[in-house]
Amino acid sequence: MQIQVSELKANPVKYFDLARTIDVIVTRHGKNLGRIVCEEKAAKLDSVNAFDELMELVKTSPSEPNITIYDPVKEERLSERGLLS
Repeated sequence: MQIQVSELKANPVKYFDLARTIDVIVTRHGKNLGRIVCEEKAAKLDSVNAFDELMELVKTSPSEPNITIYDPVKEERLSERGLLS
């Protein structure tokens, strides 16, 4: 549902009550300004999105951290000093 900002100013309670069931898009001069959404729906959607982002992170991260980084220059210096056998 779309309403003008002037309609929202005139009767905000009506549109906030209506937003419990459907999203209300607020416009001014034909351009969208914002959206009034049900808080419960928005919180649930935020929770689902956060879970999806976490799962994506788990999928893309390595299963074991790679703590061994081979540095041939460092190895050569250590060998020259007799610190590496």
